[in-house]
Amino acid sequence: MSDASRLKSSPLPYFVVSLTRAGILLITGAVITFTQDHGALFGLVSLGIMATVTGVALGILGWGLPARHGAKGLHQWQALVSLAVGVLALALADAGIMLLLWAIVFWALLTGVGEIFTGWRALRHTPLRRDWLVQGSLTTLLALVVIPQASDSVAVVGFLGSWAIVQGVYLSIAGISQRSAEHEGAS
Repeated sequence: MSDASRLKSSPLPYFVVSLTRAGILLITGAVITFTQDHGALFGLVSLGIMATVTGVALGILGWGLPARHGAKGLHQWQALVSLAVGVLALALADAGIMLLLWAIVFWALLTGVGEIFTGWRALRHTPLRRDWLVQGSLTTLLALVVIPQASDSVAVVGFLGSWAIVQGVYLSIAGISQRSAEHEGAS
């Protein structure tokens, strides 16, 4: 078997998905952290770019996962929701704090609950189960934290940036652990 056909037929290792998501989130969190203007326009553009890039990345990477992988459907769902919210946030970036608030809440609840559901349904011995439950819980918590901040764009954007950094660090650690586990399993 040639190297090209072996690469074509080998499934995407899951740590690539985790590390890609981590990179997107860490960049978003850093940009938000080091930008002074935390107005609604900046928040919608940040959310829009993050969600759109995440949607495209998960859409592409989700198709590369094996058909029976527990996260294939999850990441296709997250890609669809992220693309819809990201494009809407970018298209209506001048809409103000209420759109920012509800775009974050809508996106975080749909993607977070999807991740919790996937973790809940995963077999107890599946190493990714805990990761999906924690990641989904953190994302759902983001929605619950920003809901009472209806008039404070600085807080909403700050919470988005903080969530992105925490989630990015968690996904980085998870991705490195998954990579190590795959290498140990291959040995």
